[in-house]
Amino acid sequence: MDSTAFNQLKADFLKARTERGAAVICSVGVALSYLFLLVLLYLFVDLLVTRGYVPSYSQFTHARQREFADEWERRPEADRAEAVKRVTGWDAQAKVLVGSATAPAPTAAEWELRWRAGAYLALKERVGQAAADAYLPERGTAAADEEPRLGALGLIVRERNGWAGKVLGSLASWNPWMWRPSGNQDANPKYLAGLFVLAFTLCVLRGIMVNALAYVAAAVTLDLVTRLRRAVFLHTYRLGSLLARADEPEHLFTRHADTVGSAVNASLLSQVRAPLLVAGLIVFILLTNLWLAVSFLLMAALLWLVGGQYAAHVRKEGRLGARQAETSTALMVESLGLLRMVKCYRMDRFNQNRVERQLAESGRATWRRLRGTALIRPLLLAVALVGAVALLYLGGRSVLSGEFSVAGLVVMAVALASLMPPIADWFDYRLKLRRGREAAAAIGEFLGRKGESAEAPDAEYLPALTTKVEFRGVRLDEPGGGRRLLENVTFTVPAGSRVAIVGTDPDEKRALVDLLPRYVDPTAGEIRIEDKNIRWVTHESLRAQVVAVMQNSWIFTDTVVNNIGCGDQQFTMPQIIEAAKLAHAHSFIEVLPHGYETVVGEHGHALKVGEQFRLSLARALLRDPSILIIEEPAGTVDEDTLALLDDTLERAAAGRTLIFLANRLSTLQNVDRVFLLKEARLVASGTHAELWETNEHYRRLQMVADSASEVPAGAGDEGEE
Repeated sequence: MDSTAFNQLKADFLKARTERGAAVICSVGVALSYLFLLVLLYLFVDLLVTRGYVPSYSQFTHARQREFADEWERRPEADRAEAVKRVTGWDAQAKVLVGSATAPAPTAAEWELRWRAGAYLALKERVGQAAADAYLPERGTAAADEEPRLGALGLIVRERNGWAGKVLGSLASWNPWMWRPSGNQDANPKYLAGLFVLAFTLCVLRGIMVNALAYVAAAVTLDLVTRLRRAVFLHTYRLGSLLARADEPEHLFTRHADTVGSAVNASLLSQVRAPLLVAGLIVFILLTNLWLAVSFLLMAALLWLVGGQYAAHVRKEGRLGARQAETSTALMVESLGLLRMVKCYRMDRFNQNRVERQLAESGRATWRRLRGTALIRPLLLAVALVGAVALLYLGGRSVLSGEFSVAGLVVMAVALASLMPPIADWFDYRLKLRRGREAAAAIGEFLGRKGESAEAPDAEYLPALTTKVEFRGVRLDEPGGGRRLLENVTFTVPAGSRVAIVGTDPDEKRALVDLLPRYVDPTAGEIRIEDKNIRWVTHESLRAQVVAVMQNSWIFTDTVVNNIGCGDQQFTMPQIIEAAKLAHAHSFIEVLPHGYETVVGEHGHALKVGEQFRLSLARALLRDPSILIIEEPAGTVDEDTLALLDDTLERAAAGRTLIFLANRLSTLQNVDRVFLLKEARLVASGTHAELWETNEHYRRLQMVADSASEVPAGAGDEGEE
């Protein structure tokens, strides 16, 4: 399911196809360039070890000498005769060197001459006549008396019967700089310079591709995260305040979107490059020396399995130790808080013994945790060292027996060490992919929710309220949660009246008022304004008449002007100032550092709770709605606000219908009617005095508020600050 959600999210939001194709090309280029660099390293080390000399017959092991003898016998006699003529000039030993049936057994010197003839033929076949002539110049010339240093030709001769000799021979035939000597019979400087130029070029190209891959991956990830966040943002507003539960959109917008982005970034960086590089390195190692490579890979796999299992056990022990240490520490902290009890009941010795046991348990748990974390790196390093020692031993035996070259051993060691980074990248990619799939499932579930507050195609215009607001049998289930928030709620609010909603569950009260501006639609029942079902009126006209001042949306980080006008160009500066004056906000705005241009909010100039409330109220009054929903500040309010609040609300009430989520006794006393919600139902309504006299639950609600706050809704204004 998570995998399906992740793939669907990629299909819907990952649009940068050109960049994704470029990432694949760069990944392939990065992997292949590293393999080519290993080939150049092999050629470089071989040049340093052999110094470009073609080996002599005596330098070979007995097995290699027998291999050459069989090879010599298989060659056509005409080829052998040509080569021997080039070596000896048809001297008295020619018959022996060619190897006729009647010739006596050759001596060691004669085998050396045969080898030179065989090397001549091998170079002629693999590279060309010019390379063979460079190895065996015409007899009688000055160059014939010198031992030439021929760059790659020595390696081609040694590997003449293998794939490496054939490939290098083809390359050398097209690139004479690899072997053609200069005037002093030395091709090594030119060959070394060529290897350096190739390596430098590959390093530059690989660096460009690595940076291009990182850049493309970052660009694709940024585009995806931006699209995801835009979708979450738009869908949050499309769903409304109830469908977007608590802080869920915030987590989706930040943490989950970033997690999906990290997974996509890791996939672009490692999904192609890491497995391709690992596969290429393994093939390279196997081609270098098949049996040695198989032996070492099997040993490495065994060590990795054993070491990995033990490492997992050590990590588990470390986690258990950490939990036990945390528990023991918590118990000791608890013991520190028993001072009065210990003194009162004279339990000093008992408590001391108890703390000593806890200290001992904490010490054991901490040791268990430290042992787990401390052993991981040394253990993995030990496993790697064991593998390295095994490689050196097996490789050393192969080199000493003549079955393997020093260059091959060095390059195999480098290739084996190079396996670790891409394997680590792959495991990191899989970890991020798993987390990304979980985050994608959460985002996909959120984006799949359907809001029921879409505007009808033939929606009507809603005029200002002049008659009444009606709730008829309203039922509301929490979207996505299933909890019943409202059940069969029916009441009427006459135009121009002031009512208050009270109850023990704030979610039920907010759900009730959220229905009016259609942040969410009821599960059953209907809401009518001016005898029109609000499902069939336009959003614009409805929200022009219904404005809410809620605690969770008082101000945002921007200037005071934008906080009141919300960037709407239809409101002029004089209108904004007049609304601020009506809300008693103008006086404190004037003393701000930059007046109405001061940036306020969480990341701007800090405002008191009362100042934030008055600024939010000015925003609402500027729009001159006919229905105003006000959630009063629930916490401690400054004295200035308390003195001005009643006057502000009195001004706001002129010609409007006010619905309060009340937190002050003075508000409850001044409204025309109080509606009491309990367990999703409307259980009572009436004036404050009527409910105080007749409803036990209402009295208890006010007494609980009285005991919990200095400014409870049922304890009067005196306690407000």
